Amino acid sequence: MTPKPRSSHWERIQLYVDGAALFERMLDAIAAAERSVEFEFYIFQLDVLGQRFVEALGAAAERGVQVRVMVDGVGSMEDVESLSEALSARGVEVRVYHPLPWFFDSYRWTRRGGIALLKFLRLLWKMNRRNHRKLCIVDSRVAWVGSFNISAVHLPVSEGGEGWRDYAVELEGPRVLTLVEGFDDLWKGYGSRLRRGFLAGYLSNRSLRGRQLKNRFVARRVVNARQRVWLASAYFLPTAGMRRALLNACRNGSDVCLLLPERSDVAVFPGLSSHFYHELLRAGARIYLYRPGVLHAKALLLDDMLIIGSSNWNYRSSLHDLELDVVVRDSTTLEGMERVMREDAGNSRELLLGDTPSPGPLSWLLYAVRYWM
Repeated sequence: MTPKPRSSHWERIQLYVDGAALFERMLDAIAAAERSVEFEFYIFQLDVLGQRFVEALGAAAERGVQVRVMVDGVGSMEDVESLSEALSARGVEVRVYHPLPWFFDSYRWTRRGGIALLKFLRLLWKMNRRNHRKLCIVDSRVAWVGSFNISAVHLPVSEGGEGWRDYAVELEGPRVLTLVEGFDDLWKGYGSRLRRGFLAGYLSNRSLRGRQLKNRFVARRVVNARQRVWLASAYFLPTAGMRRALLNACRNGSDVCLLLPERSDVAVFPGLSSHFYHELLRAGARIYLYRPGVLHAKALLLDDMLIIGSSNWNYRSSLHDLELDVVVRDSTTLEGMERVMREDAGNSRELLLGDTPSPGPLSWLLYAVRYWM
């Protein structure tokens, strides 16, 4: 039986799996922006793609649009100072989230001022907490959320990229304001308030309470699924609670299907993920290892719901990093996501019970420090 989703929380939704199409759409929207642009990405590289976004964001700021850009101090470490200088020179407001403490030149783009030594100690203390979110909002009306960073690796090979496989959605309507509010809270360093729409339209984890509620919400939805639990995760290293949720979904008769990378940009992850393959396969899960390129997508397709955004099924997303996902119930989008995941599974190697590799000594050593990965 095909699930019958309830109506969407968003007025218009467009699913993207093609990086070139997504980036062109975002660039066009920024070029047409009239009031505001919020731009928040874990990785913002000054490659051929990044330079186009610097130009578009700078041009918008110069014609009077309020442009705010937030990047992560580790994810964008390679170019963070040059990027911040280039954008600031064009009138863009820039924030660097938790730069590495010894990147002293980045301190001027952090939210708080103060004595350099105190800032060094504060950043040292918070060094493990990263902003892994990927979000663009134009005129508080249209937003993009997904797994794409601002990096040419997401472009097709034919356009000079590496053809990474990612998913994203474009959202339009008044409910985009809830995403603006969340960006504002992070930009201004407000406490840990839970805004309207939390769990209904989007999932965020800025506070300990929000993180707990988000993790519990996802686990319950997985366990209570009656037909399908289809998961795509670039870095699969589930916590004990996430692992139990998947096993319980198998026992409850759901079609549990995992789409994972055969090779990863983080070389150790396929070996770490293999720790869970045998148990999940024995429980009845299906596991597909994506082969055409690097699978970087993050999505969870349940009976009547799609959760899509920046969250992986690993310890970092569950316990440490700031993440943003949206909840979609639109039947057309769910059907589109189903087609995409079936296509990606068809381009993958299905892992059978007898194929599960035995983790090596290095993998076991890394598994021992999984809390940080």
